[in-house]
Amino acid sequence: MEENKKCWACKRTLVGDSKMGLCPDCINKYGSVGAAVVVLCLAVGGGQLVKHGGKIIKVATKIIKH
Repeated sequence: MEENKKCWACKRTLVGDSKMGLCPDCINKYGSVGAAVVVLCLAVGGGQLVKHGGKIIKVATKIIKH
């Protein structure tokens, strides 16, 4: 017996595959917010990488040598 999958946000029955467990309407609603959060995190992480890049490379080379 196959269990019907539900959207975790609105509890609507999902038809077909849904990788995130969201219906098409909720993907449109929450997907854009999620993409904005990812871009913000990448920007902050990229800034930290540039700021501390030398230290990161030194630590990585020490780990590789050992």
